[in-house]
Amino acid sequence: MALVPGRATGSQPPGDLVEFGRPSRQRPRLSSLLLTCLVAAAVVVVVSTRSGAHRTPPLPPPRPVAVTLVGHPILGIRASWELFGLDRGGMVRVQFSRGQITRTTVPPLLSGGPVFFIAADGEAIIRPLDNVPGYVVPDGKPARQLTGLLAQGGILLPGPTLTEQWFGRTSLELLGPGGKRVNARLAAVARVWAPFWVISDGAGGVVLVDMRSQVEEYDARPGMLRPVSAQLVAVGPTTWLGMNCESGPCQDVVISAATGASTALPGPPVSLTPWSSPLGAVAPDGLTAAVIVPGGSDVSTLELVSLSTGSRTRVAVTVSGPSSSRLAWSPDSRWLFVVTGNGRLDAVDSHTGRAQGLGLGVSGLTQIVIRPAAG
Repeated sequence: MALVPGRATGSQPPGDLVEFGRPSRQRPRLSSLLLTCLVAAAVVVVVSTRSGAHRTPPLPPPRPVAVTLVGHPILGIRASWELFGLDRGGMVRVQFSRGQITRTTVPPLLSGGPVFFIAADGEAIIRPLDNVPGYVVPDGKPARQLTGLLAQGGILLPGPTLTEQWFGRTSLELLGPGGKRVNARLAAVARVWAPFWVISDGAGGVVLVDMRSQVEEYDARPGMLRPVSAQLVAVGPTTWLGMNCESGPCQDVVISAATGASTALPGPPVSLTPWSSPLGAVAPDGLTAAVIVPGGSDVSTLELVSLSTGSRTRVAVTVSGPSSSRLAWSPDSRWLFVVTGNGRLDAVDSHTGRAQGLGLGVSGLTQIVIRPAAG
């Protein structure tokens, strides 16, 4: 320790400065700087600690495939058929007998046009009409981009079996497993901007809708192009519901999908505005048609029409827009599944016409489709 005489600075009186070690004029400045840094660091720690108390940790990225188990068969269903639903974030698969819901994330579709959604054998296929990427979702696995023929835009509709699909633009050809061509072809114009539009007939064939001068429809299968005797209102595997306005007042008719023969249905026709494609779905047993009746403000209602008596039951649900892709019958015709106006999934008992929300955490749906049990 050394005692050195203090030097007067400005108006301060002289005094003694105590230093340890060698005399240095910089140490007081370093001490002040060090103290300032320590105080600043303490303030930073306090501020960080306080602000950190209100922060929430970042959420983990969503899993590409997420499974939820209900713990019991949904709706008491024991059969192994399944329902698939499409929304803006991906695809939902409902396995009723297992009480299992599987959600698979799908990249955003880069299209504002029609999107075709098919539940095929062991997978689901999502194909926009536009020439943008489409996706295949194998059961229980992440989505992957379509390749081969299905990598290009076009119409995609269910084929005669779960392993076949109709695909194309200017003509439709049948694709088999892996998207390979099968020796079957529908030589008919199928462009959405051309005079024809194409829908599924509910039995593995297609219906061509001619919209040039008046709405005319044709049942198209390999080697056959048969005019339909009425404007179609709903289609199904065995039976169709149509409206005939050619001779006198409009009247509902029941049409055999196998022969094309039609029978007049008692009662007034279903109240519909002229649309270019069917707005409903006929149950597999051919006894009931579910019909979307358009209303104002893009809100429509749902009716069940008996194809034996013509009686109608209004169902207490609303749907958005005229789209039969929001309806799907169970293979046993017991349940009609409906996408409601707010994207919820409801089940309608065909015996009573009563609807119930399934409450499966499924919302925002735009399309649904049923995949029958294998075999």
